[in-house]
Order: sequence, then C-alpha cells, then structure tokens
Amino acid sequence: MKKNVLIYFDLITSLRTTQEVASFASEIDTFMLENTLDSISEDSARKIMQAFSKNNLDINNKNTVVSFFKTLKELLKKLKVIKLVLAFDPTRKTIENIHNFVKNIAGIGYILDIEISEDVLGGAVIIFNGKYYDFTLKKSIEDTFGTKNKEILGFMQ
Repeated sequence: MKKNVLIYFDLITSLRTTQEVASFASEIDTFMLENTLDSISEDSARKIMQAFSKNNLDINNKNTVVSFFKTLKELLKKLKVIKLVLAFDPTRKTIENIHNFVKNIAGIGYILDIEISEDVLGGAVIIFNGKYYDFTLKKSIEDTFGTKNKEILGFMQ
C-alpha cells in the first residue's frame, strides 16, 4: 500500500468544515463495518472510488482498504481548525468562498468550525492557534461608544 499522502489529496481537500469531516469519518466507520459502498452516501462512495481508481488501489483487498482508511482517518485528525463565529448561517457557496480564501492565504489542511451567534450582529470572530480576533459589528459599536461616550452623552443631554 502506498504511504504517499497525495493519494488522499482529493478526499481531504473536498472537506471544508468540521461538520463535513465528522460526517465523512462516520461514513468511513460505517463502510468499514458494512464493507459495502451502498452503506454510505453516494457522494462519499464516488469520492472513495475515484481515490482508489486514480491510485490503482484494489477496493476488494481488505488489507488495502483497512490501511487506506486508517491513514485517512489519521490525516483527518491532523487538519487545522479555524473557528468562525458569524451572525448568520452561511450558504454552501459562502462556506466554499471562505474556505477558498483560507486555502489561497494559508494553503491546504485547514477546515472551518462555524458557529452562529446573533450576538455578533455582523462581521466575524476568528479563533485560530489560540488567538482571538474580533471583527464584529458589536465590537466596533462597543469601541465607538467606549471612546466617544462623553460626546454621545453630551448630545443626549
């Protein structure tokens, strides 16, 4: 079995969010138990078949399949997570655009953990590598009121 991680490239780069990774990992477990592609989603089955075909791997060889998925699951655990807190539930296209932006800036190997919180009002909170970046409308308003509160209070009186 090839140990070259490039054989997993298409599978890994198709995943954009922690939710997609968890779902795909669950499908891998299901496939390993059921030992049939019919037990997982059509999209995942197609991607797996493409990876095996592209890399001349025998999907009927149990050792090859076990080794392939064991390595794939280890690689999935190594993906770096960028947490985003947004005020809205992003569409698939928005998630794809954000992920593509990250990929263009930082490269591959990053996935998004998206949380929706109306408290941010707009913009986003980004948490990555233990650092917290607040680019929200809420923070902007709070900062403005914090620095201009005497002026604002003066207008109100």
